[in-house]
Amino acid sequence: MTNLKVCAGIVLLLLGTQVIRAEENKSVTINHGPYLQNVSQNTISVVFSTDALVVPGVMLYGKGEKPVVIKNSHYGLIDVGEGIHKVEISGLKPGTSYSYKVFGIEVVDYQPYKCVFGDTVYSALGTFKTVEPDKEGIKFTVFNDVHDKAWKIGKYLDHNAIDEQDFYILNGDILGHIDEEAQMYSSFIDTCVSRFAQNIPFFYVRGNHETRGAYARELKKFLVLDNDSYYYAFSRGPARFVVLDGGEDKPDDNIEYSGLADFDAFREKQLEWLKREIAGREFLDAEVKIVVIHMPIIENKENWYGMAQLAEHYGPVLRDAGIDLMISGHTHTNEWIDSKKSGFGYPVIICSHEDFLEVELDATMIKCEVKGMDGKVVQSQHISLQASEK
Repeated sequence: MTNLKVCAGIVLLLLGTQVIRAEENKSVTINHGPYLQNVSQNTISVVFSTDALVVPGVMLYGKGEKPVVIKNSHYGLIDVGEGIHKVEISGLKPGTSYSYKVFGIEVVDYQPYKCVFGDTVYSALGTFKTVEPDKEGIKFTVFNDVHDKAWKIGKYLDHNAIDEQDFYILNGDILGHIDEEAQMYSSFIDTCVSRFAQNIPFFYVRGNHETRGAYARELKKFLVLDNDSYYYAFSRGPARFVVLDGGEDKPDDNIEYSGLADFDAFREKQLEWLKREIAGREFLDAEVKIVVIHMPIIENKENWYGMAQLAEHYGPVLRDAGIDLMISGHTHTNEWIDSKKSGFGYPVIICSHEDFLEVELDATMIKCEVKGMDGKVVQSQHISLQASEK
């Protein structure tokens, strides 16, 4: 994939009639998004949807710089499509704020030797900031087990300092199961876009319920995941985050899965990746190490099959990795499991399906607050990370 960057003035000149006509009477619309994904020091992806065939792109505005039009191409062809669009912006400066608009140039008639273009539609202006290297402290918020009730996310955000967040984590079972595309928008995307996701990115952690339903295999179409995988890692401030996918909670041959589950093999492959990740320099050099997974990895005789497999195979690996905190959901209860009781030497915070989690950290501490839909703190934990204690 490559980026095509063109001076905005040239594009406006070439498409002037279409742009003017679009402002008067848009025949193509941006019906969902935009929202931010996979931001790094130098890149970010913007995702949005249109209701017609378009050439998708981003108008990028840097402070004191001329606007730049960005289109992506693959194998020599500039992207053209209908529905979901993903535009990657590269070559950005670390720790820098930008403004942007996404756009779609309608393709009215696509012939082998001639294309007829229609209106050009733009989104409202959004902003983002690339990852700041060596940032001393960060703040983020976690939602889980929403089960299609997008209004819960709205309630949570009513009591959340949105402008102070570096990012959000959607930690599994945001959907109850996935039947169709429209459900993706109604269950979380549209609410996230209207409240924060146009300006602040979110990371998605697949839960066991997201593996269910006829449309479950299409989930990745709406996300930009590192290495195009549901398990991945990223660094923010002093912390390294390891995101894991626990798969389903019952055996692959359970009658509910109709012979279409293969999570034992999936977890084996993921485990090999995890071993490589915790042996890597970015993980080893991180002052704070956090694991995010929907189903907690703990020793418990009452664990169902999926959690038992994670405890048996992943627990010993993580025990030796110096994990400072595991963030989970799944059980629909709020629970703090001390490092001496988790079975693997790390503390675990589990957030219920009626609450949300706010986290603030630096190299010396992790502060966790679980809040209810009324904004009241229902659980608070402070982890000291002094070198003498680690």
